[in-house]
Amino acid sequence: MQQPTADSTDMSWALNRLCEEPGVLNALLFTSDGLVMAHSHGLDRDDADRTAATLAGLNSLQRDLGGFCRTQGRQHAPGPLRFMVSDLKTVTLLLFVATERTGVGVSVRGESASHEVSVAIQATLKMINGLRPVLGARERGDTT
Repeated sequence: MQQPTADSTDMSWALNRLCEEPGVLNALLFTSDGLVMAHSHGLDRDDADRTAATLAGLNSLQRDLGGFCRTQGRQHAPGPLRFMVSDLKTVTLLLFVATERTGVGVSVRGESASHEVSVAIQATLKMINGLRPVLGARERGDTT
């Protein structure tokens, strides 16, 4: 029997739970090719679809930064992305890699240095680490 994954299990409950953290506005689980796997109750489907595509694109772009992130004397980049922080005027966007084929986006009220953002980062990392096997997605075309 194959392990359940986010494409066979509704993970909305975990995203809704993240939204209970102070300042968290929305949360989204998406595939690396930009499809919505689950979203929090406050996010409508059209916004979730657009956001998933955008976050997947950002996730893809970060892979091209390996050369920029090398330290002197090191041949390789420091490793894969764990998360990115985008500080907008009144909201902070967090982008996390959950598995090889999935990511989590979280929007938080306030600037990136706020206590709410720090709490949201810790809560999201805890959720990802605890649920990682179920947050995955099968490779497209894999129906087994």
